[in-house]
Amino acid sequence: MLLTLFRIEALKVRRSLALWMMAACPLMVVLLNTGVLLKNRGINEGKLQLWQSFWMGNVAIWCYFMLPLFIALCTALVNGSEHRNRAWRLMLTLPISHRQLYLSKLMLIGCLVAGATTFMLLFCWAINFAFSLYGHSLQAALAFPMAWFIVKLTIASLPVLVIQHAIAWRYANMVLPLGIGVSATMGIIQLGSSEYWRFFPWTYPLMAGNGSTSSLQATALTLALASGLPLLALTSYWLGKREIAD
Repeated sequence: MLLTLFRIEALKVRRSLALWMMAACPLMVVLLNTGVLLKNRGINEGKLQLWQSFWMGNVAIWCYFMLPLFIALCTALVNGSEHRNRAWRLMLTLPISHRQLYLSKLMLIGCLVAGATTFMLLFCWAINFAFSLYGHSLQAALAFPMAWFIVKLTIASLPVLVIQHAIAWRYANMVLPLGIGVSATMGIIQLGSSEYWRFFPWTYPLMAGNGSTSSLQATALTLALASGLPLLALTSYWLGKREIAD
């Protein structure tokens, strides 16, 4: 039943804004970073290790700014369609568990996040391939563990996904999850480079994807699982029970 609900939710977003943003958001990040690289003339002067510098710049912009906003937008859009069309009454009268519906939507949002990260990798690789026509090597780009990076960033986003999804599920106002996403972005700027990043789940993707050491990345993944899984269990129980009570 959970997989069936997931397929239904996936069909709902086929022509939605959430699906378009999955490609548009990473494209904006890559184009912005490409413009910065061209402006600094790092390509012509050979001052940069192209793939490493270009990739780190894209990951920094993605995790600092775009990813929390993208998650907030996706959760608002996926749940907002039900709020806007008053479809909750229909969905919750079907012979399905409220928690199954909650989890199926969370799975869909997780897939959108993984898809957006995949698009960012593909756009980065495409830009690097274009640079290779001017003599830059593709070796570092081809050797990059892309699949593992996508998995890491998706796992590290788990607590943020749960928090934003729970808020968007419970409240019909789309401004609330978007406002939290914007506020969290400001928090990443303040806490991302401090010793207190462990207490702020929005920094976990940044540390998991762009941490200076493998142990730091592993710590971010561990914290994401240690906080995300209990939050998932708590919110699915509480929201499911509340919907039944209402």
